[in-house]
Amino acid sequence: MKRLLIIYLVSVASLNAQISEISLTGNYTTSSKLFLHPESSNLDMKYVYEELNDIYSLSGEIRYCLSESIETALAFEMIRKTIARDDFNLNGAAISIEEGYKLYPIDLSVYYRLPFSSDKFKFFMGGGIGVYIGKMIRNVVNVSTENAGFNIDFGIQASLGIDYYINDKIALRGHIRFRDPEIKLKSKYTDAFVNYEGRIYLLYPDEYTTKVNIDGITFGVGIVVNLVGIMPF
Repeated sequence: MKRLLIIYLVSVASLNAQISEISLTGNYTTSSKLFLHPESSNLDMKYVYEELNDIYSLSGEIRYCLSESIETALAFEMIRKTIARDDFNLNGAAISIEEGYKLYPIDLSVYYRLPFSSDKFKFFMGGGIGVYIGKMIRNVVNVSTENAGFNIDFGIQASLGIDYYINDKIALRGHIRFRDPEIKLKSKYTDAFVNYEGRIYLLYPDEYTTKVNIDGITFGVGIVVNLVGIMPF
């Protein structure tokens, strides 16, 4: 079903589509969770998570005009969120580390311009597919992590928004986005050993799996440039 929706959105975007606008948006997402042992057979361990809240990010979007009231869009976002932990177990020693994730959402959307819009105010709603590419962040003293696989997942997203046109080419945008992606991150340490306070420790395990769930609401404020009549395609 998700593959069919992606094919449909890409196909629609390529039919008689004209680039209508580009936008840059600053986003605030209320909450997320980082599950530390999602594949554990111990249920108490499986659902242990860290809360990573108050997430700030930037996103850019290109919209394609299909008709007076319908647009398709391609958006790219970069999210990075970390916290400091002081209870990481390093062979019996509790030490402080930095832990979190990077996430790169790519959204394919269809937007509908609501009929009570005007020349100054454009109200819209829409949604579509989100593609999420992720990376675990864990810095243990002088050792970091890298992906042990291609960490990708899919989800559905929806949004509501309003554009206020300062003039016929520039607008201010506010929007709310709803999505609930979950992505498992398979990672490995860049080194099997870590030097801590003059002693060498073995990191275990060499490869591990975590899971990110961004379950909060996203609020965005940005600027829009109207390209109708400017771009030749």
